[in-house]
Amino acid sequence: MPSRSPALEGLRLLCALVSPFSTRDPLLADWPAVTPWGALLAQADTHRLIPALSVALARHGLGDRVDAELADVLAAVAAWNTERNEGFRRQMRTLGEALNAAGVQPVWLKGALSLLPPDGPAAGRQMMDLDMWVPGESQRRVAMGVLRSLGYASDGPEESRRHYPPFFHPDEMARVELHHSVIAPHDALLPGDIAAGVEWLDWEGQRIGRLDPLSRALCSLAQCTSPLLYTRLATAEVPLVKVLDLVGRIHDDFGGVVPPAFIARVRAAGWERPTQRLLTLTEACFGLPNPLPADPAQLRMLERFTRLPRWHLTLRATQALMGGGGRRILRAPWQAPGMVARYVRGLIAPRAPKEL
Repeated sequence: MPSRSPALEGLRLLCALVSPFSTRDPLLADWPAVTPWGALLAQADTHRLIPALSVALARHGLGDRVDAELADVLAAVAAWNTERNEGFRRQMRTLGEALNAAGVQPVWLKGALSLLPPDGPAAGRQMMDLDMWVPGESQRRVAMGVLRSLGYASDGPEESRRHYPPFFHPDEMARVELHHSVIAPHDALLPGDIAAGVEWLDWEGQRIGRLDPLSRALCSLAQCTSPLLYTRLATAEVPLVKVLDLVGRIHDDFGGVVPPAFIARVRAAGWERPTQRLLTLTEACFGLPNPLPADPAQLRMLERFTRLPRWHLTLRATQALMGGGGRRILRAPWQAPGMVARYVRGLIAPRAPKEL
């Protein structure tokens, strides 16, 4: 990744530190003469990677590169994140026990998988919610009843792309997203019978599931890019914690090599072009070898969003006005002030969205 601004230099060093492919000696050899800690921390905050940064510095034995005050801050954030994740893990255990008692076996998705190992809460993954999928409509209805019996509540219509409206509990930290589809509207990306490939595990005295390694990697891909034209600019804003999930899955489950079956699935589903763009980015930022021809479009958009976030958001707003947003205003002109207000808030404090 070229370093053409302090923000880009901070992003480059952040990605090098948190990458599972990085080792201490190359990091030291490439360490900048003046460490851009301010820019690095700003990017880590934007991309939800501050806990991962703290863990990475400890893993590489680079604590001496950080001044004492900053080291204390990073340690405090890491401790807070670990405590929060331990609460999420306890919540998963309570949910799993209640669901099992009702004859339901949850399939945990996305970031929740990082909490399954005993040391998972301390691994540096910053969590926002807990995602689970239950195969079968009747079983999902039972699962919703269990959630409500535990004190969870959910408001709003059931129709959404992937999951029912989030369930909240007044005494729990994580909202729970019960999926009726694993990655809608992109289910064609996954093998035909997803349920048949679920790996069933005995975990903490209960029966739970997770997708097979290939499907887990493909789900991570769908969090980071999309073949839909109207989402192309949005891919620049995907927080890199999501991209790092994909890199970590390839590193841990496939020895750091993108498997041929992964490429075959993206080609069959019409995802080759967006996958080229994403894997070009992951190679430049995290060192994951890209088996496809390079396409730097998503990397360049990430660089633009990093250097000039307000200009990028202006392009997004223009694209929306010329497309679906403009048609929405014509149909419902009273919604225009709210759309303008959201754009202005984005200009004041640009933030990365949670997912596509």
